[in-house]
Amino acid sequence: MRFTQTAEEIGVRLLSCVFLAAASMWAQANGQLQIHFIDVGQGDGAILISPLGQTVAFDIGRDMVGGSCDKPVAYYRQLGIRKLDYLIVSHYHEDHIGCVPSILASVSVDHVEDRGQSYDSTFYDAYARTTRGLRSAARVGDKIVLDETSPAPVTIEVYAVNANGMATTNENSLSLAVRIAYGGFRAEIGGDLSGDDADDYIDVETRVAGAVGKLDLYKAHHHCSSHSSNDAWLGQTRPTIAIISAGDGNTYGHPAYDCLERLHYAGAETYWTELGNGATPVPGWDTVSGTIVVSVDLATMQYTVTHGAKTDAYAIDGPPGIAPR
Repeated sequence: MRFTQTAEEIGVRLLSCVFLAAASMWAQANGQLQIHFIDVGQGDGAILISPLGQTVAFDIGRDMVGGSCDKPVAYYRQLGIRKLDYLIVSHYHEDHIGCVPSILASVSVDHVEDRGQSYDSTFYDAYARTTRGLRSAARVGDKIVLDETSPAPVTIEVYAVNANGMATTNENSLSLAVRIAYGGFRAEIGGDLSGDDADDYIDVETRVAGAVGKLDLYKAHHHCSSHSSNDAWLGQTRPTIAIISAGDGNTYGHPAYDCLERLHYAGAETYWTELGNGATPVPGWDTVSGTIVVSVDLATMQYTVTHGAKTDAYAIDGPPGIAPR
């Protein structure tokens, strides 16, 4: 739940926001976990910066409305990112991999984790050429540990990939989904993972929700489409906040009214990169703001959400057995 800070705390937070808005600050380790959810338009892209400065990109998508990579390219430059330790690709649709070649033209990457296999598209072909020799096929249970020498490492664990063996050819349902753990903080990023069996989709959400468990932050699957964020998933993960990445003028109806309604019913406040072309944001529940930056401070057991010129603070819930420091 969002909570009120003292005047002194607010002053410190606001001062921090001024500095953190500067590109050079975001490119440096600052002792906190940072997750930047980039406004790429109708697509997906996020960057994680660990407290000690390791970097992980989650998808680098191309705007399906404007057909451009301008926004992610500009944001990487703003951050001063020149090297990625990992690139984690959820699946092979254009709005998730279409800007990988543009970014990797000036940014090096050590490791690429994806769902393996292949996909029939020119965007996949360009992605495969760009990442040749760097790719590893993820498996359920795989873990990436950042800041290994730190008393508080960051762990990224795979919970779903290729529908966990269930038969489907739906590229969205095949998405690679991970949970990020840092102290008591938990976040999940799962591309376009699906939560129903309509059409050719398959419900993966319900099958993995129990293993994922309670979340502070949920990156809404599939741009908060009707096929995502089902009641079973939300009942098990109970996210405090949800991030919705959808583009203005999209032709998919994202974010969908029923998806947003389920998130509200589950008690999740939401932050949107753009207004999209579907549900109407509800005051007090939904904030539309462009790029969203989440910073996690274990010293205070809080995380902040910076959106535009504003910052909201939340207490880390933590899973059972994780006590506040």
